[in-house]
Amino acid sequence: MTQIHHKIRGSYPGFIGIELPNEYSVFLLDEDNFNAYRKNNTFHGIVLEVKDQYCHFEKPVEGSWHVVIEGESCDFSPNKVHIIYKAA
Repeated sequence: MTQIHHKIRGSYPGFIGIELPNEYSVFLLDEDNFNAYRKNNTFHGIVLEVKDQYCHFEKPVEGSWHVVIEGESCDFSPNKVHIIYKAA
């Protein structure tokens, strides 16, 4: 499985939108769960629904967070993913 990782630091409120193919999975993980994910341990996070090649969520304002995007297709590419920040 291939993955893309993007770190988010809490601060100002806002929203994050991600344009990507529907066959990709998106997780929002805090620091502890991201470390568990990297070690292939059990982790808990928010699974973001990808619908019509788009998902969005409210940006956390406290702490350090990670967006992990996974894809199983052989043409998985970071070039197919666009992350959009929008202030509240």
